[in-house]
Formats: sequence, structure tokens, C-alpha cells
Amino acid sequence: MPPHTRTRTGCWTCREAGYKCDEKKPHCERCTRLKIPCKGYAPKLKWRNTSGPPKRPRNGRSTSIEDQYATSPKSVTSVSSAPATMKSQNANSPQEWIYEVTLPLASMPNSIPDLPARDKRLLHYWNEKLSSLISVATRRSSPGPFRLHLTSLLYHPGSLRSTILSMSANHLALASNDKSLKIDAYRHQQDAIRSLQNLIQAQVESSLEPALATVLMMQVSARLLGDEGAEPQVANHLIGAKAMISKRGGLAAWRSSPTAQFLLDLFAYHDILSSVSRGERPLIEHSEEFTAIEGVVDMHGIAKVLRLVARISHMQASAKSPVPDRSDDAPCFSRLQTEGLLIQKALEDLEFSDATLSIENADDLSDIRHTAEAYRHAAFIYLYRVWLGFGAPNPTTLHHVQKSIAYILSVDISSPLVSSHIWPLWTAGCEAVDPEQRQYVRERFYNMYRTRMFSGLKRIVRDIEEVWSYKDTENLVSGLDGMAKVDCIQVILKRRGREVDLA
Repeated sequence: MPPHTRTRTGCWTCREAGYKCDEKKPHCERCTRLKIPCKGYAPKLKWRNTSGPPKRPRNGRSTSIEDQYATSPKSVTSVSSAPATMKSQNANSPQEWIYEVTLPLASMPNSIPDLPARDKRLLHYWNEKLSSLISVATRRSSPGPFRLHLTSLLYHPGSLRSTILSMSANHLALASNDKSLKIDAYRHQQDAIRSLQNLIQAQVESSLEPALATVLMMQVSARLLGDEGAEPQVANHLIGAKAMISKRGGLAAWRSSPTAQFLLDLFAYHDILSSVSRGERPLIEHSEEFTAIEGVVDMHGIAKVLRLVARISHMQASAKSPVPDRSDDAPCFSRLQTEGLLIQKALEDLEFSDATLSIENADDLSDIRHTAEAYRHAAFIYLYRVWLGFGAPNPTTLHHVQKSIAYILSVDISSPLVSSHIWPLWTAGCEAVDPEQRQYVRERFYNMYRTRMFSGLKRIVRDIEEVWSYKDTENLVSGLDGMAKVDCIQVILKRRGREVDLA
């Protein structure tokens, strides 16, 4: 699977976005105008699978990823006129080297002799592909966090192994277009539910960690790999996880091993972001001890932003709480104003210096810092919505929209950190009013789907387009002030009757 070099005219930023470049060096005018990083004109390496003869399409003409993606619109005049780019006929076919699924039997796990060969293939797929795809941490070391902390728990039959096998079958079915794997996915899912029920009823201390891992992986599976047309309730699995954490004595009692800490970090990440989609406070109070994402300390900057996001969600829940005595309105309003100012100051004071990271790779350093900045600007958008009740086209919101999108686009689509960009891209994307920015958001989600094959990303795009339609209609009916009052989360809660998968 060697790399090959592609030399193209135009800067790589424009090429990857499907736009014509004016080729003005060192930075093209389009990148300069949009204030986005220009990736330059140098030749680029791209991995190519040479393990077998290339498949030719029915029309007899070979196509590459670049050829298919070049068919995306060069420009749009309005949101309604922009064609959706996440079409199944383009995105459902395996296109990237990560979806090479011809797994030799010799490379499958042989330390589980009782496992059928078909399930060994799924476990191998988890080890080699899926565990890395669902992780948002940098891949400086192998194995990654999910494989490091969970794979050792898979050597014994149980709910976690069945959940992982179900996830692998679901993802592999989409990546390889093998529909028979959907049957395997359903069978393993039913086995996981039965085993989890038995595990919980056993009430054995040693079973709590595998049980919590199972519930959290069910949460990840429902968010990323759930049926495209399903209407998930984001908090269901998290409520179960909260009960397990409380049963053992709370967060402090769980911090007994690296794997337990990894699970707590994973829970905090999902709990905080699901609080945004519910418009409620997190299920558990996450203290200063939540300092990392997936146990990777170099991602502490993102954890800092998420702790502030949790405070904004608390603020929103307090603002919605009924006041028993109307005479208490003024003190309540004063407390909310004070809290809003404190959170705003905390966000302004955040710094993501490379000096605080123990990473030598310049690309990883840049990706972590840019992701943290994208989160910070998205948190500003969320804060002003909750605290002051406004969004785009307010100039303050638009400033943070432009910044957040720019930071996201500066991270290469192949970076594992892109898997963590759903919330900031949703938050900034929903408030985008410029047609070109909206198209960037569409294309970015398309590329995330193309390189990861997570069906939940399609649902996210539909939700964003629903918000855009609602905001544009409100603009026509009530003007810019009416548009600024549209709460993106509430649009989906009221129109679709469900939360948005943001984690």
C-alpha cells in the first residue's frame, strides 16, 4: 500500500474544497479573502491500495477520490440552491485505504480459540481500524486509547465483547457494502443487551468496570453508527452510566486505575456535550479533575473548554427554572449576569501554548491547538446564546463563527482530532449565514463521512440544513432580529422531537 505523488495546479486548500484556484502565490486570493489557511502548492503524498487490481465503474472510466469530489459545486448563490453533497451513491462505496477489509486469517486474533472465524475478523477490524477511527486523540502511540483500555477486556465472553463485535459489524457492513454483516451486528447487539442485564444483576464489584465500558460503548455506537433514520435519545445510555458511577461511590471512587480514568473521561466528554443538545445541566458535576480527553493529557486544553461549556449548561438550566416568588427575579438575573461575565472572562483568558504540550510532532501540536481554539470560539457562541439570547447575524457571533470554522478547516481531514469537531462545526455551522461558509460546513461533514463512514454524520447535516431553513424563513418574516433569536438546538428539539448527536 505505497504512497504515490499527485501534482496538481492550484493550492491544496482550493483543490480539496472543489473550488477553482487563482494560483496566486504564496497565498491564493480566495484563501486570503476568507481568512483561512492556504495549504500551498507543493506535491502531496496520498496512500493508494495496490493489493489488487483497481475496480472499474460500470461506465468503463476509472475515477479517483479527487475526480468524484471535483463534481461538487464551485460556488453557490444561496443555501437552497446548493445541492447536498452527502449522497449515498458517492459516499457509500469504499474509497479510502482505511477501508481495505480483506483480512488474512493469519492476522486475526488467535488468543481466543472459542471465537468463530467471522467474529475474529470483526475483532481484528476493531483492533486495526475502528478503535482508531472512533478515537479523537492524537495517534502518537499504538495502541490508541480505546484499544489500550478496552481490548484486554474482550478476551472473555460478555457484554463488552458483544458490543464491540456489533459495532465492528455495523461499520464494516457500510465500509464493505456487505449487508450480511448487518445480521451479525443485530445478533451481537442482542447478546450484548442480555449479557449486560446479567452483569448488572450480579452486583459484583469486579463487574462494574466492564459494565460501565459496555454502556459507554453503546453510547458511542448509537451516536456514530446508529441507523441513519433513527431518532436517538442521546442521554439514555448516559443515565445508565451515571447510575453505575453513583453505585460505586461517585467519580472519586472510580479513579482507581488508568482504564477507569479513561472511562470517566469518556463519560465526561459525552455528558457535557449531550447537556448542550438537551439544553440542560450535565448529569454529573465534572470537577477540575476532568483534565484530559480519553485519558490523553496533551488534550487538556479541550477539557478546559468543556468544563466551561458545562458551566454554560448549568447557567441555561438555572435560567429555565421557575422562580417561586417573582420578587426573586432581580437577584436571579444578577447571578446569571455575574456568571456570564465570569465564563466570558475565563474563555478570553484561555491560552493553548505549545510549550505546555509534550508533543514533538509539529502537525499534532498544530492540530491540538487549532481544535482547542475551535472549541473555544464555539463556546463563545453557546455562551452568548444562553446568556444574552442572541446568535447570527449578530456581529459578535459571526466573528466567532468565522474563527471556529477557520480553525476547523486548518486541521487536515485525516487527523484523528477531526472526530471531535462535530460540536464546534455544528455550533458554528448552524449560525453561519454566508452561503460560501455554509457550503464549507457541508463539505467538511461530507469529508468526515467519506473518511470515517459514520452514518450519524448524515443526520447531523440534515439537522443543520433544517436550522438554516428555519433561520432564513425567520429572517424573511421577522428580519435580522428575529433570525438572531433562533436557538439552533431548540429548532431540532421542537421540530424533530429529539436531541442532536454532538459528542
